[in-house]
Amino acid sequence: MGLLDSVLSALGLRKGASASDDPSAPVDPERDPALEQRDGAGSFDFEADIARYFTAEFRIDTLWANLERRDELFVEYAIRDVAHWYQIKATFERWLETPAGKARFATPAALMQARMTTTQTIRLDDLERPP
Repeated sequence: MGLLDSVLSALGLRKGASASDDPSAPVDPERDPALEQRDGAGSFDFEADIARYFTAEFRIDTLWANLERRDELFVEYAIRDVAHWYQIKATFERWLETPAGKARFATPAALMQARMTTTQTIRLDDLERPP
């Protein structure tokens, strides 16, 4: 689920199931569902520095279609490839269900507020700067 889906979900505005929620939907060939089942936070520490993860998530999701910038961000955040990024995202979703995750973000609104507070500090030129 991307940032926009998270916002809509938290606000109760998400209508119906998305294609990514459908288990019979085709899987992106760059994804590795088996890898996503294993925990792997990469270079992120969800408990100690959640802002770094939220910043990376926002920047990567925003620039996903710009392959050159996405690859630069993967290097910046020590992400091996697309499959590794999806593993990190899946690990974060599982971390949210742990006692530490639930203590930090007791409600979807608290999670959304933390994401928005972090990402509002990112300037547009940080996203669109030429490579």
